[in-house]
Amino acid sequence: MIIGELMTAVVARVSPNDSLSATIALMREKNCSCVLVSEDGYPKGILTERDVVRLFSDTIKQQVIPDVVIAEVMTVEPVCVQASTPLHDALIVARSQKLRHLLVVDEHDKLVGLVTQTDMVDAYVYLIERQVELETENQQLHLLSHKDALMGIGNRRAMEVELAFTEASSKRYSKTYAVALMDVDFFKQFNDHYGHQKGDEALQALATTIQSSMRDTDRLYRYGGEEILLLMPETNASDANVAAERVRQAVQDRQLPHITSPLGFLTISIGVASGQAESWQVLVGRSDTALYQAKQSGRNEVCDA
Repeated sequence: MIIGELMTAVVARVSPNDSLSATIALMREKNCSCVLVSEDGYPKGILTERDVVRLFSDTIKQQVIPDVVIAEVMTVEPVCVQASTPLHDALIVARSQKLRHLLVVDEHDKLVGLVTQTDMVDAYVYLIERQVELETENQQLHLLSHKDALMGIGNRRAMEVELAFTEASSKRYSKTYAVALMDVDFFKQFNDHYGHQKGDEALQALATTIQSSMRDTDRLYRYGGEEILLLMPETNASDANVAAERVRQAVQDRQLPHITSPLGFLTISIGVASGQAESWQVLVGRSDTALYQAKQSGRNEVCDA
């Protein structure tokens, strides 16, 4: 199932310079909880009931409804999905970014509709109930999972979906994004000395440590083995390096014992890459090269591509 089969066609559309009071009247007339904001057909924002309530709560003492234009109130640079986007992929994005609405665009990036999280969840439940070809409940849970079973962070599938959406958003709104690829130093020696069960416990502890030191807007995934990828939307090279260094320092400060490491505790090496026009595959490749350089330079450090 694709989003184009679920979306609601544009019922109420306004421009950034339209009057707020007129727009509220339109929302009441159409009995809709939000309006889509576009210019020349391209998405510019979304105005929801929550935006209106937030504005009124700030100005309620004035006892006058502020007659402002939509651009002053709307949520800008809304997350968009294409009509051909699979339901599963759109759900990953909506859940990870805690979004109730996704704007739907066509292959030319023109605004064509809206899909809500409720629409997607209802459709997904419907599909799950009819997945008779799945042999066991465990198989079903495995296919629908967005998280790595061991580390409790995003899995490889979720990573690829969100990287693709971040890349598209970066190009649409001319924003820079960054990735940091991390690898545990001397992890083979750790497993050889402590055993694989202790190795799994160490990876779980590392994931918890990294999550506690990363920004709310960033997202973490298991890239493979002991490699972890940190996705940083709307982040330039300088800020990405600061964020990566904070993560590296947090792991070092955790002081997880690693007797076969020269430092005596677990550390990570990190390669960072940022860009706007590049595909996410190119950006990850650049961060992988930077990670290799960090390893060659002595480990336990951040290297910028």
